[in-house]
Amino acid sequence: MDIRERSRSDSLFKIMHTSLFAYLVLLPFPHVTTIKEITFWLAVLFWLMLMPSRSQRLIPVNPATLSLALFMAVALIASIAGVEPVENLKRFKGELLVPFLLFSISATEYNNMTKIKRLLTPLVIAFAVYTIFVIAESFAWGLSYFWDENLRQQVRWLSGYAEMSITLLPLTFGYLLITGTRLRFLVLIFLFLEFFITAAYRNISSFGGSVFVILMGALFVQPRIYRLCLRVLIVIAILISSVMFYTHRDNPAIAEYRLKLYQITHPLEELKKSGGFTNRVPLWKAAVDVIKDRPVLGYGWGMKKYPRIISDGKYLSRWKTDEPEVYKIYSKYRGKYVPPHNLILELTFQSGIVGLISFTVFFVVYLIFIIKTSIRSRSDEDRNFSVMIVMGIIFSFMIANIMSNELGRLSGKVLFVVMGAGTAWIQSKKMKTRL
Repeated sequence: MDIRERSRSDSLFKIMHTSLFAYLVLLPFPHVTTIKEITFWLAVLFWLMLMPSRSQRLIPVNPATLSLALFMAVALIASIAGVEPVENLKRFKGELLVPFLLFSISATEYNNMTKIKRLLTPLVIAFAVYTIFVIAESFAWGLSYFWDENLRQQVRWLSGYAEMSITLLPLTFGYLLITGTRLRFLVLIFLFLEFFITAAYRNISSFGGSVFVILMGALFVQPRIYRLCLRVLIVIAILISSVMFYTHRDNPAIAEYRLKLYQITHPLEELKKSGGFTNRVPLWKAAVDVIKDRPVLGYGWGMKKYPRIISDGKYLSRWKTDEPEVYKIYSKYRGKYVPPHNLILELTFQSGIVGLISFTVFFVVYLIFIIKTSIRSRSDEDRNFSVMIVMGIIFSFMIANIMSNELGRLSGKVLFVVMGAGTAWIQSKKMKTRL
């Protein structure tokens, strides 16, 4: 590549990165949809203009990316062949095509740790700024702002915080480990604030994913002194939590936490209950019945059609005799949006068993690749990135989505950005090994 071509590529990359930076900073914030659309498609445009100057035209070719492409193809075919194909394709564009493009941009353009840090920085900044808005809003309500569920319908910023924390809290934790020393203290302050707000929110699936990542850190964070510090903090947190659970055992929030902890530690008992896991089990049973009618490719992408389909008289009449708890819920909320709140079931509803299998293969193959590359690496920075950021966010996302589906939302987009960066990191390690 001559000097003129290199200069052109550098200029295009800077414009693309600036557009992508703006999009990622705005990603958590409501009421800026138009600006987000403009900045995202500008980033895509300049990424496409960069294509002739790179060896990887679209995405690196390996079993993980091929399985992702297969899943995208299956979801597209399912959308065209499913119920309401036009609406399906609209949903496919917003909920799958955008994450796929974010994955592709990250996988092709951010191929070293310096660039990867630049890619992740706007997400960490966005979550920190959003946290500032939450704290500022809490001054008008006092501490009850964080605990009282009734207030969440009246406030602007706290609603949805738990869903953001699924990926952004583990990302902030991992970013703390790979960032420069000048920023670490500031990132650490925000990490503590974000952790305590998420804990107070009491969304056990979202918080549980973050706790799992922190426990992973106690085993795998590099260097060893970091692991020791983290273990000490975990012990202190357990002691404080134990004292709070005992001294404030009559507090409604503590009682709710105790109930949810009991539920997740007795899963078989909950699955047998008619309204187990806080009425998730009846929703799951209903989804399984609907999926049985179109098991191969599902109904097409998007859950907007779900209320109409599940309100069909044939299902309600069947549930009235066979599943009274299911009938009670869907007759009361007939025509209203009450989804299964489970990634696997919603994925199968939208793309069938074929889509579920291809999606599972993608994640399994990807994890194998990232684990193998991480084991071979001797760099603390590489280990912290691959294990704590990439694998940590994947596990946190999967744990949280047992009780929800965030694939096409903010957390899903962050997940694909990080997995794309992980793919670029794997490719760069392969190139160095060959050299």
